[in-house]
Amino acid sequence: MEKIKKNVIIKIELPEEDYKILSKIAKSKGYTLTNDYIREIIIDAAERKENMQINKESLDQLSRKIEKTVQDLLNPFTQKIDELSSRIADLIESLEEVKEEKEVKEEKPLLKESKEEEKGKKKTAVEILREQGVIFSDDVRWLRNPDAYFKKLESSGALVLYFDNERIALDKEYWNRFKAKLESIAIRDAKEVEELIISEFGENGGKLFNILIKKGLVYYDESLNAWTTNK
Repeated sequence: MEKIKKNVIIKIELPEEDYKILSKIAKSKGYTLTNDYIREIIIDAAERKENMQINKESLDQLSRKIEKTVQDLLNPFTQKIDELSSRIADLIESLEEVKEEKEVKEEKPLLKESKEEEKGKKKTAVEILREQGVIFSDDVRWLRNPDAYFKKLESSGALVLYFDNERIALDKEYWNRFKAKLESIAIRDAKEVEELIISEFGENGGKLFNILIKKGLVYYDESLNAWTTNK
């Protein structure tokens, strides 16, 4: 038995002018009744809206699929980039460690040099004379003006002996000890005396003794049975 379709009445109110326009369009499209055309318009609009909804859902799915595909393609490269970044960070850290070690190694010699410089700080002429006790012209012949050097020592309180081609600077304390030692020796033989002087004052003391004998500033006094000086 054929199922009887039930119709539902939908009431639409339109301005008369609009209805006339729809009637003309309906007739031009071959519709006998304007109501049939209006019904067709409603059905067509509904189908289009449904198709649009379907298309929107399809586009969303397609968009998600494309996004996933792109992400899958990028993942290997992203991983490689992360690995590369990690390696670069490790390399930078290693370079920093090497740099620090190098700086430490460079600092040590500098500290050593600094200490050595403090130890080997240049001494003044007076300080050198005080340590050595005596300075001969031969000791400073490398100077451009040796005479000025001895003048400076003399002005600083040293005893300076001037000879034709010889200058001898003496620390006063050294000279007093030298004279006291010399005057305490009763031996007449100059060689034996020289050995005694060297044993206490070193080679420079022996050299000083011989120069002073040659210049007549040191001699053996027979009346005193001792060595004496004219200075």
